[in-house]
Amino acid sequence: MTLLYTLTSFVAVAAFTGVLYWMLMVNFNAEHLRFLRSKAEELTEDFRDGGNRPEALLAEITKETSGTILSQYRARVLTPQDGVFGETPTMDHLLPTSVFPAAVALGAIGKRAVRDRYVGGRHFVLAAFRVSPPDSAGRAYTVQLALDVTRDDALLADYRRGLLLFLTLLVPVLVAAGYFVTHRGLRPLQRISRAAQAVTPARLSERIPLDPPWPSELVELVHVFNGMMARLEEAFTRLSRFSADLAHELRTPLNNLMGEVEVCLSRERNPQDYRQALASNLEECRRLTTLTENLLFIARAEEAGRSVGITEFDAREACERILAYHATAAANRDVRLVCEGEARLRADPILFRQALSNLLANAIRHSLAGGEVRIAVSKSRAGNVEIEVRDQGEGIAPEHLPHVFDRFYQADPSRSPRGQGTGLGLSIVRSIMELHGGTAGLESERNVGTTVRICFPTGVPSAKMTELSSL
Repeated sequence: MTLLYTLTSFVAVAAFTGVLYWMLMVNFNAEHLRFLRSKAEELTEDFRDGGNRPEALLAEITKETSGTILSQYRARVLTPQDGVFGETPTMDHLLPTSVFPAAVALGAIGKRAVRDRYVGGRHFVLAAFRVSPPDSAGRAYTVQLALDVTRDDALLADYRRGLLLFLTLLVPVLVAAGYFVTHRGLRPLQRISRAAQAVTPARLSERIPLDPPWPSELVELVHVFNGMMARLEEAFTRLSRFSADLAHELRTPLNNLMGEVEVCLSRERNPQDYRQALASNLEECRRLTTLTENLLFIARAEEAGRSVGITEFDAREACERILAYHATAAANRDVRLVCEGEARLRADPILFRQALSNLLANAIRHSLAGGEVRIAVSKSRAGNVEIEVRDQGEGIAPEHLPHVFDRFYQADPSRSPRGQGTGLGLSIVRSIMELHGGTAGLESERNVGTTVRICFPTGVPSAKMTELSSL
């Protein structure tokens, strides 16, 4: 960071000073051109004021250029036959006529009409223009001007040396400033780093404090980090609770198996007793198998990576087939099954059957004798297919509603007969709906009943596994 800051700052300053130097050089060149143009106009005026005689022009040139040892400019007057009529002393030695550009009209003196000449360590800017009387009939005199700009070059050279010295001394200053700015700028990030290092499985409640105030650029990062920690803490808490619930769910059938076996082995028994013990153990094994299969389904649903097998079918017809499958269980509990509504549904048929079977089994199990379980199929205004499963059971207390879709959660475990209900039914329903990109919701009122609503979107889901449909 320090190196990057130093390099960036140095390049910026160097570019700025380079532009200043270029502007100064351009200004000098413009001043040289203005001087030559102004001097040409002045000499032309002197020529005409002197009666269009070259002698008057030469006298003015001699007066101006012989006043100092280092003349600012030199001039030469040529006859119409290109002979030298007169010139500034020593000019023929430094600047012969051949080095000057071609003569142009007075108004044409510009950037392209001048020429640079370096002689004896001195720099001259050369120009030539024509002057003639109105009735000269082609008899035009040529004036060659040479502007000595050596002092301007020396000034530019001093400026260049000053810039180089300035840039050289600027490097350590920029390094020190870069270190200071970087160290100060990274201090908030170091606070975030220390906060992240303090996070352990036992300290997931750690958060980055908002005081003292953070730089505006990092406020969002702090909120994102704290939000991530909150989600991690919630996920870790749920995982811990899930592990504890799983251990409890596995311990009960395993203890039952061990108890049955220990009782059988405590003394000699007749074949009928052993048959009953084996039947009881088989029931517990089936419960363990169901629990394992449900857990496997949820795990594969969360880790899925490909699309489910989508098929379009009649939702009413599919619901009636599932009702027929559960008709015996409903009759045993004196519960009436009703299906209503029409809709075409795009979903995985096997997963749809599993989700609705879980909901229907829950509704039958918790319905009162003589009650009714109703399946309602409908289509929303947005085109989504909604399926409601309503029972007339005891309902669920409000404090349990936020957790009914959590794994192993049972609002009233005592209501589930032995071997029935693992607290995974609604979790599986939610996983199936997430596979389809849909939603699952539940409403319940005590002593009235419970309504579970699942909504299938019209679009085809993605990023979920096809193999799930085989479970």
